[in-house]
Amino acid sequence: MTDEQTQSLLLIVLGATAAWLCWTDAALNYVRPSLVPYVLAGAVILLLLGLLPPLGLLRRRPSGQGNGDDHGHAGSRIGWLLLVPVLVVVLVQPAALGSYAASSRSVVPGGSDGTYLPLAPPVRGAVPMTMAEFVVRALHDRSRSLEGVPVRLIGFVAPGDGAEAYRLTRFVIFCCAADGEALQVIVHGDGTRWRRDQWLEVEGQWLPQPVAAAEDPNPPPPVLAVDVVRPIGQPRQPYESSVDYGR
Repeated sequence: MTDEQTQSLLLIVLGATAAWLCWTDAALNYVRPSLVPYVLAGAVILLLLGLLPPLGLLRRRPSGQGNGDDHGHAGSRIGWLLLVPVLVVVLVQPAALGSYAASSRSVVPGGSDGTYLPLAPPVRGAVPMTMAEFVVRALHDRSRSLEGVPVRLIGFVAPGDGAEAYRLTRFVIFCCAADGEALQVIVHGDGTRWRRDQWLEVEGQWLPQPVAAAEDPNPPPPVLAVDVVRPIGQPRQPYESSVDYGR
């Protein structure tokens, strides 16, 4: 196989892998949903470059041209190293960020100086809410809009500190998993010993606490007294995105 053929084949493999990630929604483990079309567009471009003339496998070779097998072997061998990340993605399929990453990426988002939008209407007895909105309102909303309101949150189990049972956690990403930040809620009232990274849908009420001071860079996470806890599978979109900071 010539150097040119190797390069074309690698482009096809990389493009097919990117397209497969988009088709199976596995791309959502790595990038926010709004970027998936760009990943798919890149996959199509790679496939076209690998297949079509003047560089692709379908190009017409001049008659009498040799195979070129007597040179370029070193370049070809280096080129095949590009298959390593492809094999990792296809065979290992790295999961979305979980509890081990949360231990070093836990953050408390800043609040808004203005008023907060009205809460969404309850569904089946509780207000469905993103983790970001709950954390921001609980720590920074001076009108205490969450007080006495049953809410429904979705997240995964991360170990708590000290006597805490566990922390319901979810990552928010701004572009991709590399910039993910973990939002956490301390759970009270659930005696079940869940395994790490088990996804849960929980319903409960915020335990009121003083509004975090503006100069406090690291206030404690809000506390949720739970009434209902349901184990669920990983959501199709495991991350929340920066636009969900519901203020």
